[in-house]
Amino acid sequence: MEFHKKRLLIMAGCIALSVTLTSCAESTKENKDSDVVEKISTVGSTPADEAATDTESGKATEPVKNKGTTIEPLITKTGGLGDTKEAIEQLRGADENGQDVGISSYQNNSFLAIYAQDEVTKKNTALNVILSFEATDTPRRSEKEAMREASSVIPSDAVKIKEYKIDEGREVIQYESKLLSERLRGWYDLDAASNPKSKSGAFIVILKHDEEGIFSVVVGAGNNP
Repeated sequence: MEFHKKRLLIMAGCIALSVTLTSCAESTKENKDSDVVEKISTVGSTPADEAATDTESGKATEPVKNKGTTIEPLITKTGGLGDTKEAIEQLRGADENGQDVGISSYQNNSFLAIYAQDEVTKKNTALNVILSFEATDTPRRSEKEAMREASSVIPSDAVKIKEYKIDEGREVIQYESKLLSERLRGWYDLDAASNPKSKSGAFIVILKHDEEGIFSVVVGAGNNP
């Protein structure tokens, strides 16, 4: 009789433990689900720098919906060349310039962008991006610092092609990007019609400097500085 009582107590304890573990697992799952937040997607691996990536294919992820509006995924690390105006403003805030200015300004004029609606993709996309260090607390940067900033606003699959000097105050680095080629298909078609040296996906980074250091970085589609 004593043996059967102990056996019943052990079985009851196991059942109670199983119920407790199941409840904990469900609670943990609910907590994890509640922690999920909506983010703008980033894409591709980045030979250009140590940018964080979400995929290894070099292809854009699916668009993200935010408050009923579809936001195209970023092709850069922090919003830049080839990204849409909506995606950039999700990260950098509202445009500080009026609609008729022709150039958009963010973060106290330290980040400037020129947009155009691509004829093929029909997306309002950044064709040129300017990092103005003079509008920041550190108006001059070393080449290493400037390139670190530039790497966050160029396509994540960028491959360096060459670099050269225009004059004493400007140096150019040329890249190619499949992601940018897809995002600006219409623009590259138009560029090829007037520029025999045009190549789809090509873009340049211009470092502007004086004797004190680099004060601006200009990033633009195409290979003509």
